Amino acid sequence: MMRIIILILLTVFASNLVKASECYDYHTIRTTKLVTIGGSMYFQFTEKDQNGFTYVQQENKLLKGIDVASYKLYGEDESGFVFADKSGVFNLNKNEQYDGIDAKFYKILNAGEGVKNINGRLFLLNGKWSFISNAYNKTTKFDLPKLPLNIVNVKSWSNGFYVKDDKNVYAVKLDISDTKKYQIKMLPGVSPAETVYYGCSPGLNEDYLADKNTMFSIRTDGDFVDITQQLYALGFSSGFNAMRLLDAKIPLWQTGNFILKKRDGASSTRKNPLTGEVIDVEYAYSSAKLLEPQAGETSYTFFKNHIYPIWDDNFSLPSQIKISANQLVAVEGKLFKGPDFYYMGNTDNYKIASINISANAKFYPAIPSYSGYLPKALVDGKFIYFIGERFDLKSENKKALTSKIVKQLGSFYLFNNALHDGTKNYPITADYESLTYLGSFVEVINGCAGDMPNTPQVEVVYHHFFKDADNVYYFNSRDHNWQVIETANGTDYEANDYAGMKALHKIKNVKFAIEAKVITSTNYSLLAICVVVLGLAGFVIFKKK
Repeated sequence: MMRIIILILLTVFASNLVKASECYDYHTIRTTKLVTIGGSMYFQFTEKDQNGFTYVQQENKLLKGIDVASYKLYGEDESGFVFADKSGVFNLNKNEQYDGIDAKFYKILNAGEGVKNINGRLFLLNGKWSFISNAYNKTTKFDLPKLPLNIVNVKSWSNGFYVKDDKNVYAVKLDISDTKKYQIKMLPGVSPAETVYYGCSPGLNEDYLADKNTMFSIRTDGDFVDITQQLYALGFSSGFNAMRLLDAKIPLWQTGNFILKKRDGASSTRKNPLTGEVIDVEYAYSSAKLLEPQAGETSYTFFKNHIYPIWDDNFSLPSQIKISANQLVAVEGKLFKGPDFYYMGNTDNYKIASINISANAKFYPAIPSYSGYLPKALVDGKFIYFIGERFDLKSENKKALTSKIVKQLGSFYLFNNALHDGTKNYPITADYESLTYLGSFVEVINGCAGDMPNTPQVEVVYHHFFKDADNVYYFNSRDHNWQVIETANGTDYEANDYAGMKALHKIKNVKFAIEAKVITSTNYSLLAICVVVLGLAGFVIFKKK
């Protein structure tokens, strides 16, 4: 019995440990690339806030010994980079770059070997294809003798490849464990000469290959699904390779006057016209028109003079509007533009009503940051109107303008000689006409919040930098003090330069040290002069005596 109780307690304890707490880095954006800086190659890791422009960190790690003049990138996938120079071919694993000053990479082939390759993973060596990779200085290599020799790349990931020759398109699925297995499958009915690749959002793990009459959903591991029959059941039977991908996240394509999209939620059932069989269909095909917004994500379609939410694949929730819907264009979120500006309500049955703001008003997009939200805005010369996600026509949020200059500077609006962060105004002094935003970086005080009561919450501080014709300025989200960086020359700093902003942060208070030195040196000079004068006076008096 005691053992059971202990097991229960351990299970409860473990479940509390694995509960997901809120962490700042759940919301950040990470990118990697190889860059040339000052004549040397570096692995660059960049992490940014969800607003897309505020840096969290950026690291440049030297690819020590790589010759820039002969450098050539063979390929990149989700796991790493493969590149060559005059001394050989190298593999850099992205997950190994967290520690150390220099980048870690390993030689996998000698110079001149593996010139013919598929994305730096499959190499044609001694008349056959071989897979070669290296992680943590352990090389994995095995041959794929059944793979045709004259193939070219269509799309590749670290363990899954889609290639083609002049006859077929193939999916290659690798198992790089100790068994070192591989599978090669032909995508049936696909013409290699007509094949196109549609790259969608990486988080979906679902891209597409298509020719004129056949279409496949493909995965990063080499698996694929033929969706051709689903498209036929929708009445769409040709031109799959001539579509334009309008929204990769949904995904949604335009084909002539029609759109094809992945259904949101449950599939529908249709009859396969070739077999008469009733099948599940995960796609929607219609003559609707996508309303591509000026900013933000796609939210609506236009169909038979009505506007519908993008997820309404059955067109069951038409908007209510007094003017013709074809006069409207999407701006951002629920904001539309026509004869004037219109807004789709939240609770009044998708009613789109005029908000009585002139169509000549200037639009500024919303800026969502982790610790704040700058709403989209309209400016008509007399007022700045803040358009939140729950805009109320009866209690509109607007501010009268007392100055002509209105700007969006990073995650702020500048108007009435003050910065506005979506909640408060902070008066500043600057040359407002020439004032620009250099950028910002985040200082993470507490990265994660615990699940238990009274535990510290996530805390971050945003450090912002600006410049005008005369000065460079600093402002942060904690103190809200507008500060001139007196020792900085604006011509030395460009926008969106992480290293430049870090340097500015270090010298933002240097002026006080310089002033102290000047005062100290002036006192010593004065003291020396006094000593000399007193000495001369004493000498003269002594001579007279």
